[in-house]
Amino acid sequence: MELKEAINKRHSVRNFRHEAIPIEVLKDIVSTAERVPSWENSQPWNVYIAVGETLKKIKAIWAGKYADKVKGSPDMPTGHRTNFSERSQQSMRDFMGAVAEYSGDPEIAHFLKMNEELFNAPALVYLTLAKGHTGWPIYDLGGFGLALMLAAKEHGVDSIPAYEIVKFPAELRPLLSVPEDEDIIMGIALGYAADDSINDFTSTRLPLEDILTIRQ
Repeated sequence: MELKEAINKRHSVRNFRHEAIPIEVLKDIVSTAERVPSWENSQPWNVYIAVGETLKKIKAIWAGKYADKVKGSPDMPTGHRTNFSERSQQSMRDFMGAVAEYSGDPEIAHFLKMNEELFNAPALVYLTLAKGHTGWPIYDLGGFGLALMLAAKEHGVDSIPAYEIVKFPAELRPLLSVPEDEDIIMGIALGYAADDSINDFTSTRLPLEDILTIRQ
């Protein structure tokens, strides 16, 4: 699969089949992602993957948190939507409106239910950084995460990066053996897309002229 094809075909899948990803495939995906550049070759990332019994425990904990309406407390605060630019806020509103229109459900119940169920993913990837990180390691980790999802697509494995996966880090640490001196920054669900119309939905992107400036 060519890079441009992989980028265009990769989109956020929100419901996965209950089909395990071979461990060797997971290893190859992470190994490929390691080729991304990083500031001063710092390679700041650590990767933890939950499958099998560990994954079942995480999903059970999440189900309890949602049942009790517990608010998330991630290691890297998300900030309020009003902290984003007006253009970004409008993109967020457009996205939620498009989901509601596509699903025919203004409450987007199925969409939100899949979040709660961690997308039924057979594997959850957690990306961490040493505490005290600056913007550069976060930039590097973003590149690593994208490379990981594109490498997954090469294997026919779908993905979705999501805040939902990392919103309760205190519960994750003992299950994944993440030390206290690491922040759990991002979670990526991996798996094979289920036959569900929610997986046919794709978000739009801003027009090129809205984001690009070239001066000659």
